[in-house]
Amino acid sequence: MVYNMHERVIPASPERIWELLATIGGEQDRLWPGDKSSFRLPEGLIPGAPVEHGPMRYRVGAIEPGRRLWFDTGTQLSGGHGFTLHPVEGGTLVRHELKGRTGGVFRLMWPLVIRRKHDVVIEKILDNLEREISRAHAD
Repeated sequence: MVYNMHERVIPASPERIWELLATIGGEQDRLWPGDKSSFRLPEGLIPGAPVEHGPMRYRVGAIEPGRRLWFDTGTQLSGGHGFTLHPVEGGTLVRHELKGRTGGVFRLMWPLVIRRKHDVVIEKILDNLEREISRAHAD
């Protein structure tokens, strides 16, 4: 079983955070770090739509605007991963969780390679989210 969590309080409402989060993988994505082609949602952010994440292919799972964005990763990771938004004093607690049973090559690659890369990417997404919120407050 794999469980990985990252969280940060961002000084904005869940609705404002959602506006930015809902662009991830799309043409207007301002959150994904680096090469935008490494995480794409070619059909958009709709339940069941395909996700192209490097060599991995999976689907958009649950979408609850202002609350939750979840990706179903299938056999690579039985549970999936995604973001939840929780209103707290001073803003929104943004949490990213990855959880489930690993399968196939993912079982070997997670502890050796993927976990470290995943951690860096998620922290950069949270950094970018903070930067975008700060930029909006400055305007």
